[in-house]
Amino acid sequence: MGAGKANANTESENDVELYTSPWVSGTRAAAYFGPISSELFLEDASVEDRSAAWTKAERELLESLRDKARSLGANAVVGLEVTLDPFARCPDTDVTGLRLHAVGTAAKLEALF
Repeated sequence: MGAGKANANTESENDVELYTSPWVSGTRAAAYFGPISSELFLEDASVEDRSAAWTKAERELLESLRDKARSLGANAVVGLEVTLDPFARCPDTDVTGLRLHAVGTAAKLEALF
């Protein structure tokens, strides 16, 4: 998770910064767009290498959150919280697997200086 303002050098991953803190030093919030969330479920049967699958799933989860923030005009997600449930049960199919959930507030941050 970066510090300071968003890096405009890359188009995808780094144009929306992710922060676990609700405040980012050296910036002010020009706008808040409200809470956003993303969820991902991996069935146990589809996972051979659990560690690699979790890493890939987390990357996809956070990119999905960035996409939602980007579509609102945000350049940051503040107050990010990611939860992982390795023993989740899908309510529709009763299949077990890994559930990842991310929630935060989409914001437009501006540098103070």
